[in-house]
Amino acid sequence: MSTGTLFIRDSRTDVNYEIPINRNAVRATDLQRIRAPSLNSNRADQVPHGLRVYDPGLQNTAVTQSAISFSDHEHGLLLYRGYTLDQLWGSDFEEVFHLLLWGTYPTANKYEELRQQLAQYMQEVPDIVRQTIFNLPKATSPLPLILAGLSAYLACIPDVIPTTTNPTIYQTDIKRADQIILQTVAAYAVVFGTARCHRLGIPWRYPSLHQTYYENLFTMAGLVDLSTNRPNPTSISCFRRFGNLNAEHGMALTVFSTLVTASSLTDPVSCLISAVAAAHGPLHFGATESAQRALHDIGEPKNVPTFIEEIKAGKRKLFGYGHRTYKGMDPRVRPIQSILKDLEGVHQPLIKVAEAIEEAAANDDHFSTRGLYPNADFYGNFVFTGIGFEPDIIPAAMLAHRIMGIMAHWREYTVSRGKLFRPTHLFTGHAEPTSDPRPKI
Repeated sequence: MSTGTLFIRDSRTDVNYEIPINRNAVRATDLQRIRAPSLNSNRADQVPHGLRVYDPGLQNTAVTQSAISFSDHEHGLLLYRGYTLDQLWGSDFEEVFHLLLWGTYPTANKYEELRQQLAQYMQEVPDIVRQTIFNLPKATSPLPLILAGLSAYLACIPDVIPTTTNPTIYQTDIKRADQIILQTVAAYAVVFGTARCHRLGIPWRYPSLHQTYYENLFTMAGLVDLSTNRPNPTSISCFRRFGNLNAEHGMALTVFSTLVTASSLTDPVSCLISAVAAAHGPLHFGATESAQRALHDIGEPKNVPTFIEEIKAGKRKLFGYGHRTYKGMDPRVRPIQSILKDLEGVHQPLIKVAEAIEEAAANDDHFSTRGLYPNADFYGNFVFTGIGFEPDIIPAAMLAHRIMGIMAHWREYTVSRGKLFRPTHLFTGHAEPTSDPRPKI
């Protein structure tokens, strides 16, 4: 039973407390009733709000309630609105997006309506957004290019910024919120495609009203068959299936960054900018790029044993291994490996290095006793490079998947009137005034 009562006796004061348990959780604010003793305690501990929970990295803190996805690491299960990954394996971007955003799998008519809306909004992105990206150095990282593009887009639609229009616009006008969500998702595809074309020096192609979201994404990014001027169907299929695995993953950093920004009643574009900045770190989506570069440094399977020993000695870090949520195998890994079979015609010798690492780690107690297994980043990078993406743009390509979950959580948090994030901290400095540091004249 997940409800009940937590009985607490504070050894400092001998006071007993009863704290309600609901959904196998206690409210942190209920602990405020537990106060530090007034005598013989640090002044900094005499906080007016009582006992606090110290949780660096929010490793065991629930920050919101959500009905979007459920992850059961013990059974390797990941559900989107109650649907398994197997059930969604053949779904298009628009279908999974509709499911995550509005909670229902779309009918054929709803699917087509959403597809057309996204394509239309892509065509309506102002030219100045692309020009902003084209005016930046080609050699720069995709991150500042995408941030600049999104910022330029936001500058073109100032009426979506609540501070300058209506502070509660998205909480009181859900239709308006949904419209801006779709515009944001469409704008990201345009910005992503423009950034890749600019860095490679290739022409940018306009999106088509007759293509799907991913087809337009590939078209604008220059990933087309030169003989047909259309994206390769196999590449689209691989990207789509991997997208269904990567569309949503709960309170991952991109979503949490989004919610922190959204908690001040911010618009979706600004929140996506927060998510993009968070995603590029090597401990989040940047891990996929980092894993690719690490495998490149190893070079050949024969060098794996030395690499493994360096990992165990703390001299190197193995990106793409282990996961905050999954203590066993990430349930997305084997489906990713099945996607890679469709790309076997693409020469990717580093896959052999990755397989050698997994085999060596599986037979080494250092990894098994710590519950370290490959996660989606470890093999996922080969999906992107097999399709034709450069390693340094992989995090941005992953965001083209995760934008579904990001926007779904933004909508859920905004509609439910989520609270402003304002965590506390444990003060470790001096709690009493010190002498005047200024020199005496």
